[in-house]
Amino acid sequence: MSEILRTFDNLRGELQRLREDPTRDPSRVKEILVDNLIEVADNIADFEDPEKEMMLDLLEPELQADFLEEMDEKDQAHFLELLSARDGLAAVMSEMKADDIADILDDVPAEQRQIVLDSLPEERAEEIRGLAAYDPDTAGGLMTTEFLAVPEDTTVRQVKDLIRTRGEVESVGNIFVTAEHRLLGVFSIRQLILADNEQEVAEFMERDVIAVEVDDDAEECYRVMETYHLASIPVVDEYHDLLGIVTFDDVLTVGEREASEDVFKMAGSADLYPTRDSVLGRVKKRIGWLVVSIGGGFVTAFIIGLFGVGDKKIVSDAVRFMPMIVMLGGNIATQCSATMVRGFATGEIESRKIRGVIFGELAVGLVLGLALSFIGGALAYLLGDRDALGLAVVVLSSIICLSLIAATLGTIIPALCERIAVDPAISAGPFITMLIDMVGAVVYLSFVLAFRIHG
Repeated sequence: MSEILRTFDNLRGELQRLREDPTRDPSRVKEILVDNLIEVADNIADFEDPEKEMMLDLLEPELQADFLEEMDEKDQAHFLELLSARDGLAAVMSEMKADDIADILDDVPAEQRQIVLDSLPEERAEEIRGLAAYDPDTAGGLMTTEFLAVPEDTTVRQVKDLIRTRGEVESVGNIFVTAEHRLLGVFSIRQLILADNEQEVAEFMERDVIAVEVDDDAEECYRVMETYHLASIPVVDEYHDLLGIVTFDDVLTVGEREASEDVFKMAGSADLYPTRDSVLGRVKKRIGWLVVSIGGGFVTAFIIGLFGVGDKKIVSDAVRFMPMIVMLGGNIATQCSATMVRGFATGEIESRKIRGVIFGELAVGLVLGLALSFIGGALAYLLGDRDALGLAVVVLSSIICLSLIAATLGTIIPALCERIAVDPAISAGPFITMLIDMVGAVVYLSFVLAFRIHG
């Protein structure tokens, strides 16, 4: 990690010197950039716009295509605009696979999508439109149409000649056998090498082909490929016609995305890349389940309030709201810790970004607390029997305070675990829950005493 940080510092320094003196030889910048293309592209948001433009100008179209593919959606849209303004869009698009272009176009505005398609030859544009028509979360959305398929009477020598002339295919690990597009079989490159040059592929091809249908869920593709240890899998339609293939690199991305989605759904958040989103963007994606949580907490408070006769209630109005406060704080802490654990596991959160991520999550916790406190205070006022206004103020204040504390614990504890080489996932479960239970009770009851709520 320290080596990457030094590389980034060197790149920034060289870019700064080049900005100060445009006549300076840019070869050192280009050398650093080319040697660390994927890392730079993955962290391109850390650079200023003039630096991004300088890096783009230093790369040839082939490397620009690789650079573009590794960026996240927001930066891809920005770079497409830059390429279009420089009349370099067509050259870069010609270096990219059709499925990669379709994936990029899924996440850009319609006007920008049309500009890209207009820059391509009509036949290629139609191919990309066909791929883009499939739901991105299906096999059709993942597949590429660049594969090798031959008739069953093709000889080994002919297949080898075809491989030499078709260098643009996505994968030659498996070669498919078709008859009028219908999938008949498959053979591996190993089988091809071991076979006699005059043999026809029908003699050694595998006829029982594992395939997925074009509308199958992307997660099903991942499951099948993982189960059978496949480098690629054919995608067929209802007539068993071969439409394309899904390769292992695309399915690895699906596996990571699905795992991340499951983690965040468990935490009550819909944000797949939370550290790249704005504070308000994160609040918007998390607040829904927290509102449900606060609603459930007040149902609990109402049920607790029913136990008792007349003025001799088992539980006072003040104490019956404590479970809701504690539960809400626990959910906010869980969302924050899920963001940190997932970020450390995937490398999204690097050591140089930890401080910014922590402050971002604290800001999210504060905004959530402010928004939810008004809902909580209003409901407490409606349910309170005695000193309803004071009870509402206590609930409102407790939610704001505990939300900030929960966000702090949910981010700092996983970060500390990462720092001392302890798996941060350990901190995301019972440990943080236990702390929030204790702190939440102390916070709420402290406000109850401070405002002298006795009802």
